[in-house]
Amino acid sequence: MKIIKQTASELIIQTQSIFDFWLASCLFIALGLFGLAFDYHKATLSCQRLQAKQGSCQIVRSNLLGSKIQEIELASLRGAKVQRCGYKTRVVLLTSVGNVPFTANSTNWGSQDAVASDINFFVKNAKKRWLRLSQDERWLRWTGGLFLLTGIAAIVLRNNEIYSFDGNLNTLTVKQQGLLARKVIEYSLCEIYGVEVDRTKDLDKDIWYEVRLLVCGGSRISLPRTMSLYEQEKIAKAINNYLHQQK
Repeated sequence: MKIIKQTASELIIQTQSIFDFWLASCLFIALGLFGLAFDYHKATLSCQRLQAKQGSCQIVRSNLLGSKIQEIELASLRGAKVQRCGYKTRVVLLTSVGNVPFTANSTNWGSQDAVASDINFFVKNAKKRWLRLSQDERWLRWTGGLFLLTGIAAIVLRNNEIYSFDGNLNTLTVKQQGLLARKVIEYSLCEIYGVEVDRTKDLDKDIWYEVRLLVCGGSRISLPRTMSLYEQEKIAKAINNYLHQQK
């Protein structure tokens, strides 16, 4: 929360700006779209040996945008290895012109080792005429979909609240703005006699602080809670000083 206007007769507090979450939301959406469209989720390797060193291999990689086919001469195929990067692995083909990625990055180490072993056995065994291997990681689409939905939900469901104290009109106007709904609530400043900062602890034992306006009759007007005591005390002090100036 932040104070966006403070005068003798007016105090305006905004809970959050659209820029506070827009960048993060767009990043999630971009990562989701990239994962869905460009990461290949299925790869197939087909090799046919006509003679000891004659034949060809074909790699077909598929994603939402379609399939990509790559041809490799059997004579240039030297074998395969598992390439590890952190907790992820992938199988790359070793050729006379360099390494060619076959499988997508995966956390399933055992299956990657087995794929590399099958390729190496085929290369060394001249009597083996056919090889067909396939890796299906289409479940990874859920990861991209999750990023995409998270980014969209953050934009659609996020609400911005503006608390406007107006001494001339003797009103507190609360504007709740979001893509799905907008709501305006008005209170009389005469009904608000004080402010407090409430401290609560959630199930994870995290401490939250909430500014509450004290209203005649025992009710409370609660502003959004945060984990920053300094921020909430600053807001509470500004409101308290404003209320005292109006008396």
